Amino acid sequence: MKFKRWISLLGVALIVALPLTACGEQAAGTPGTDSPSNSDGTQSSVTAISIGTAAAGGAWYPIGAVMSDIISTSDLGISATVQTTGGGVENCRLTNDGTCELSITLGYLAYSALNGINDYEGNQMDNISCLFGGLSTGVMQVLLPGDSDVQTFADLAGKRVAVGPAGGGAITCLSACMEYAGASYDDITPTYVNYDEGVTMMTDGHVDAAIVYGGIPTSATSTLVASNTPFRMLTLSAEDQAAILEEYDYFVPVTIPADMYGTDEDILTIGTPNIVIVNNDMPEDVVYDLCALFFTDENLERIHNSQSSAKELTLESAATMTSIPLHPGAERFFSEKGLID
Repeated sequence: MKFKRWISLLGVALIVALPLTACGEQAAGTPGTDSPSNSDGTQSSVTAISIGTAAAGGAWYPIGAVMSDIISTSDLGISATVQTTGGGVENCRLTNDGTCELSITLGYLAYSALNGINDYEGNQMDNISCLFGGLSTGVMQVLLPGDSDVQTFADLAGKRVAVGPAGGGAITCLSACMEYAGASYDDITPTYVNYDEGVTMMTDGHVDAAIVYGGIPTSATSTLVASNTPFRMLTLSAEDQAAILEEYDYFVPVTIPADMYGTDEDILTIGTPNIVIVNNDMPEDVVYDLCALFFTDENLERIHNSQSSAKELTLESAATMTSIPLHPGAERFFSEKGLID
């Protein structure tokens, strides 16, 4: 991987990240105690789990809500709650310190936290591991007024841009595309608001562009489409998309079909895979049982139906699309399925 360029881009996202409200009611690092039974008949010390997601209007919250319900209605004897958080950057910290036992985050953020890169330097978060990967892909969408003169990412220089929440995945994607185009994230005037607010600011003329990031179709973009407000989406050329992926190999290529948002053409962009992380203090048997629970045919279908982007999740992608090591319990589960050595 091109670590220096990765580190540079992560720094942009992490520097703007603000401390956010922690999730869960238990003391950090203290799982619930009592003695429910694991599926193998042994006693578990875990009776409660908090699942960190993001803002309630984002793609991660409904996924986490369904995961929470799957756990709570199972025979594991664990009560699970879904928690709103500041998103991927914050979720690494919350899971590392045990405030949230499970969280959804971006693969590259988990890697950065585990390895103490950039703003995590001196605060390495080595108490996290992967429960499963391949959950969904967060997709960057650059929205412009219908009469905008912006044609390329370089043209965003000097513009006012609503970039989403501080520390969000959109910032890293946008930074990569601007850097490749010969510009810099420092060349824009960013506004840090949620994606719905950013779209409203654009339609009201307060910013020149709005970045939306999440599983597609994303609600903020769909709401804009429904308003019949003229807009365009910035697209990469096939050559530029391929070159960016060559330079930053933690991104994945994404094509947004024209009929999704009613654009004049398919939109070529980039995205980042999402993973579910777990606190390392979670017992191996409990993590094994959680994997076995989520990947029954019935429950996998429930996760698929929780949010359209989660339909990408398969048993195979869960085992292989990981950016940090699997928890021993997850490793045992996927190994028994013959998916990893």
